[in-house]
Amino acid sequence: MITVFTEKITPRIKYIFSLILVDVLGTKVTFTQDESIFEDTTATILNYSKRRVNRGVTIIPSDLLFESDIFEQEIYMEKHEGVPVFFNTQGNSSLPFDPFATSFYTVTRYEEYLPYIPDEHGRFPPSESLAYKEGFLDKPIVNLWARMVKNKMLSVYPEIEFAPKPFSYLSTIDIDNLYAYRSKGGFRTIGGFLKDFSSLSFRNAWHRLLTILSIVKDPYDTMDYQAELQEKLGFDCQYFMLFSSFGQFDRNVPFYSHSMHSAVKGINDFAPVGIHPSYKSNQSEATLEKEIKGLAKVLNVPVAKSRQHFLMLRFPSTYRNLMKLGITEDYSMGYASELGFRAGIAHPFDFYDLEMEVKRPLKIFPFQVMEGALMYHKKTPVSKAWPLIKSQIDAVKEVDGQFVSVWHHRIFSEEEPEWKGWTGLYQKMISYALDQDSTV
Repeated sequence: MITVFTEKITPRIKYIFSLILVDVLGTKVTFTQDESIFEDTTATILNYSKRRVNRGVTIIPSDLLFESDIFEQEIYMEKHEGVPVFFNTQGNSSLPFDPFATSFYTVTRYEEYLPYIPDEHGRFPPSESLAYKEGFLDKPIVNLWARMVKNKMLSVYPEIEFAPKPFSYLSTIDIDNLYAYRSKGGFRTIGGFLKDFSSLSFRNAWHRLLTILSIVKDPYDTMDYQAELQEKLGFDCQYFMLFSSFGQFDRNVPFYSHSMHSAVKGINDFAPVGIHPSYKSNQSEATLEKEIKGLAKVLNVPVAKSRQHFLMLRFPSTYRNLMKLGITEDYSMGYASELGFRAGIAHPFDFYDLEMEVKRPLKIFPFQVMEGALMYHKKTPVSKAWPLIKSQIDAVKEVDGQFVSVWHHRIFSEEEPEWKGWTGLYQKMISYALDQDSTV
């Protein structure tokens, strides 16, 4: 048990110390404002104050964790042990920066509550983030700071037991477009044929016809492959289904389609299915409610997991809206155009609502790799993608974190030229994450 002494116990302090010491490092923590703790020779003390003491580990705090407002912070970057740090401290501190304030700023996405220049979809772009600007987006920086705290504590109290959870891997699959041709409805099907003929794509029109007549399998129907691979390699997998009305950015099979209902139930037989809230749902709470309740009705179980379509994530409104409708886990924490650690951490963590100054009952599962970021945004050919993915897995393994990947189920069809080879890369990624033979 580590006893944290601080002159004021704030919600921010309780949140971030529990996250770092308990969730990441795997020890126990208690808090006190009682100065007599320094007279207890058996106590394991972490002094988070400007009080000079002769025992324990001292971290001189910055002001961030004692504040209750949100405003632009003065940030000056330095390096400690080769790791970028900020909120630097002066005086008799065991570390030259405040690792708890830096972690809080990073994990809560403090900078996303401040004014920023959005991208074309109104999202917070990676180029606006401190991690991108300072070149540490590819590092689980919070975990590295936590390791510094651990090493300092062990240097003074070698008997402390840290029992972090071991490295784990989770594959997540987004289903934005269940079928290429099937079950699209009359208008969309006719429009598809007209597009084929106008572009002289007669082969595509013929394939479309055979699929609609159920003579051949729809090219995006890759569920058998995914189920077999999951059984063969034995990895955890989570699916997110776009279950919405048709729109400019929401182009899945209609939510009322019997084929959609059958497919959702089939997927749920071998992996959990969560909601993939539509692009349109970000402008309408009623739409979001309709989608979540509609999927729950088909599955006949409550829907508790979610990932935003297009990663449309705005703080704190997105998470508040999801919680109102029973969502307890979100998997949207990452960027559409970059690999890496949007929240700087390789562990799931609880949402802290900065406006309300309270930890909320929503667990956030950050991801590090999405194939679309490499394929579409960075224009990385499949032959050069593996080193980038491997570096992210290695970074997570180094800190005993959770590596989470995002793939889109239609990519497994390899129907488009740019999709060729990505299925093999997906298998290689899983095998490497699980320390299995990559030739399986």
